[in-house]
Amino acid sequence: MMLGPKIKSDVIFGSKEEVFLKDQMISFKEIDHCYCVGIVDIVNSTQITAKLSQAQACEYYTVFLNALGYIAEANGAKVVKNIGDSILFYFPKLSKDMDFSIPVTCGRKMLESLEMINKIFAKRDLPKIQYRVSVDYGPLMIADCKTSCCEDIFGSTVNLCSKINRTAKPNGMVIGNDFYQIIKKSSQHKFTEVKKLETGLRQDYPVYEVDFLVI
Repeated sequence: MMLGPKIKSDVIFGSKEEVFLKDQMISFKEIDHCYCVGIVDIVNSTQITAKLSQAQACEYYTVFLNALGYIAEANGAKVVKNIGDSILFYFPKLSKDMDFSIPVTCGRKMLESLEMINKIFAKRDLPKIQYRVSVDYGPLMIADCKTSCCEDIFGSTVNLCSKINRTAKPNGMVIGNDFYQIIKKSSQHKFTEVKKLETGLRQDYPVYEVDFLVI
């Protein structure tokens, strides 16, 4: 069967590898500086939104994303992007300038906003929402993206923060061991180990549930 004339790959891609770097879609501006990173993720969103009309689902996500994004930014975080039913954010101050109680306070305020969000949903005849918050600390690679006005973040810290989020109770918060080692002496919070997470990146990584003693 004739498939048409064979096209040489260098016609499309160019004969030199520099073509891939000529007009970069993404460029890294910081590599492996340490920051606090957080994720807030809706519980069972797929099942919930499957029962909603498209207009209702848009309204459901609009309220959640705007409310939680506002809280993140009000507490000094940068919202990087929405990933489906979750928000990825990080705190841009480096460790020498960072008040490490702020990411925990941010998580607490996100959880405290649950009642307000559900009151809004009740008025609009939308189902109640639940979500989980996770925070960890470690090296991030920060990049500018040609297709976005916002920077993006990459690295194992982001991956771990996503994985530990699943260990949190609905309407609860967890932190990874790297952040726990920094914040564990806080008198305002109680931390209880809930799991040792096995990942391809790191074995037996402890995860801690946050109990807010002072609110």
